[in-house]
Amino acid sequence: MTGITGKTKIIGVWGHPVGHSRSPAMHNAALRELGLDWVYVAFDVAPDQVPQAMAGIRALGIVGVNVTVPLKELVAPYTILSAAALQTGSVNTLHNQEGRLHGDSTDGRGFLRSLEDAGQSGAGRSVLILGAGGSARAVAFALAALGSHCRVANRTRARAEELVSDINRVYPGQAETSGWGERTYAVDLLVNTTSVGMYPHIDEMPALPPDIFAARPFVYDLIYAPSRTKLLRLAEQAGCEVSNGITMLVHQGALSLALWTGLPVKEIPVKVMEEAARASLRE
Repeated sequence: MTGITGKTKIIGVWGHPVGHSRSPAMHNAALRELGLDWVYVAFDVAPDQVPQAMAGIRALGIVGVNVTVPLKELVAPYTILSAAALQTGSVNTLHNQEGRLHGDSTDGRGFLRSLEDAGQSGAGRSVLILGAGGSARAVAFALAALGSHCRVANRTRARAEELVSDINRVYPGQAETSGWGERTYAVDLLVNTTSVGMYPHIDEMPALPPDIFAARPFVYDLIYAPSRTKLLRLAEQAGCEVSNGITMLVHQGALSLALWTGLPVKEIPVKVMEEAARASLRE
């Protein structure tokens, strides 16, 4: 890509706020590597502006967008849902195909690939998931599909119960609700899907059950800015292995880019994307 012209194709990310997103850095690096005349930009879309934004994709001929907090569940009713998005009720990728808006979820697959990068498996785990939003739904369904048992804790218990009910409808007996900050059974994987601890609120962390680190679970925080949240720092001090969400961001983004371009996933320059994402965090 030598410069933006009238022929340049547009992709991007929606969120609210979205200024912190590293997706433009990593996607534009990938587009340069692929030699595509495309550009990836961030759009701040307020929840009450979703209908207008959906119409804007069609009107402006935007190829597609990633969708992040707090819009993943709000955009679903306006799209033709993939099997993954239909199952989770959450969309992180919109694809405009001749005016027909398709909604997909690459979060779950991206999360599992990220776990593999960290030397971890998503199969047969005992998991505590903090949060019950769009990302939590994608992560929980991906883990349940591999036979993991998921406990879901959320500040609003009703949302956790809804997610647990949805999981058990598909994977009977593989999910249960856990109280926010209340004692629970030992787990070997703890996943924070909430935004608690994200920059600039770096001194905050989600409520944890007492002695949650006693069994040395692998602790995964989907937050990647800062790279070490308070949750991860405390987990490390307790002797736990940890990971932030930067590689999940990369893998779900690579899967989205494959959908938009029609390229096989193996041809998407994942390493280039990861290097660009990490470099942007140091800026």
